[in-house]
Amino acid sequence: MTLVVARKKNSILAIVADTPLTKHDKALPHHEGCLKTCLLPGSLSVSFSNSPELAGRAFKEFRTRYPDGANFKEAVAFFEASSKNTENEYILAFMPQAKLVKISDGRRIETQANTVWIGDKAAYERFREYETRSRPQDLHGRAVPVALFTDEMTGSPASDLYSTMRNVILDRDITSVGGFAYTVSSRVDGFRPSVYSDMLFNWPMDVGPDFEFDMNAPLDLGASDENSNFSISQISPSYLQNNISGFYLMPARKLYLFVGAENLLADKCFVANLEPRFIKTYLDMSFKMDMDWLVFVASADPARSETKPGPRPESGPTGVGFSILCHENTSAKKPS
Repeated sequence: MTLVVARKKNSILAIVADTPLTKHDKALPHHEGCLKTCLLPGSLSVSFSNSPELAGRAFKEFRTRYPDGANFKEAVAFFEASSKNTENEYILAFMPQAKLVKISDGRRIETQANTVWIGDKAAYERFREYETRSRPQDLHGRAVPVALFTDEMTGSPASDLYSTMRNVILDRDITSVGGFAYTVSSRVDGFRPSVYSDMLFNWPMDVGPDFEFDMNAPLDLGASDENSNFSISQISPSYLQNNISGFYLMPARKLYLFVGAENLLADKCFVANLEPRFIKTYLDMSFKMDMDWLVFVASADPARSETKPGPRPESGPTGVGFSILCHENTSAKKPS
């Protein structure tokens, strides 16, 4: 029960994966999942499908054998051997080379494509249908999702991958994928979990089900009822190669924090109920240190309750406008 998709765009890499695990062919609750991408020494990111226990052992062995990181040939050979022994699939992402490698059935799969995937084939086929817009998104006709990524490198494919994975997770026909969409993106010298807030706005008024949403259309997005206060946010420490991340749900005020032993596979989840403004304090107290957490939690502005299409202006900027209410943003400058 997995889908992992990785993409290279220019010299930037991004990976998105779901989080659930299964037991006796049934999906476990969100808090019993894990982060299926692990950041290892040497600016290496490795994602897996199939067994988390065997992947966790491989990650621990890799770090023991290569505490300062391995070169390209060594890393590929190590995970080829792991795949052969465990039947796990892997995606290796290398920086600063900005290179993706897929390993399946114990061998490297040669490809010139900028996108590689592992996991459930039907889920990836559905991913491509959403991405090419040959299938309407799950929320079509009901809500407009807007995901804002912060502190992302210019041109990063992280947002596009996340926006498509969101639809696969929501698709009730694809039972092999669910949970959260965990996104990791590259920096010059390594990788870090992405930071985003994914909000919902009302579908435009007075339009039929065939309406095609266009980011260049003159629309003023608003939200009411559940949409006005709904968002899912991913948080991250600002330091590279850390396997700690969390997801915050509004309006439940619930934080799902994923961590792993010895900063390896994040297969333990702690759940806390707290207001957004207390997230960083909770994290600092939990880890007994300040990891310079990046927290961005926002939702639609409750002052605007309707989404209205307007006439296209004869001059000036056009496109979609929306107002948000920021509940917490640790990247913003605050008065002393």
